[in-house]
Amino acid sequence: MWKHVIASSIQAAFVGAMLLIVVSLPTYGGAATLIGLIAFPIAVFWCFILAYPLIKLREKVLLPEYAYFAIYLAIGFVLGALTPVLMFGLAGTKFSIQSATLLGLYGLFGAACAITAWNYVRKNVSL
Repeated sequence: MWKHVIASSIQAAFVGAMLLIVVSLPTYGGAATLIGLIAFPIAVFWCFILAYPLIKLREKVLLPEYAYFAIYLAIGFVLGALTPVLMFGLAGTKFSIQSATLLGLYGLFGAACAITAWNYVRKNVSL
């Protein structure tokens, strides 16, 4: 069980860090790699915290596959959007168009990580 939690967390966090590097590369150049390296442990932390309950949910509750997909997607988007708020605090993220765009972008990164984790769990855990 823990093997799957760790593997899905690392895989999902790697996808999130790579997406962040690719999106940041035109603006920040080589520093985008450093941004991705900093973001990777944060993404691993979030993925690790959520992997165990979501895998247990899949083992205990029988739902259609699209329901699991929707659960992972929604949780990933919400936690992705909350990450900058939790890192910088409410004072660091004042509401504006730029902050809404940033939170939406981080939400999409979280959703991409969650879809990666869902795909791992679908293929490797629910056999």
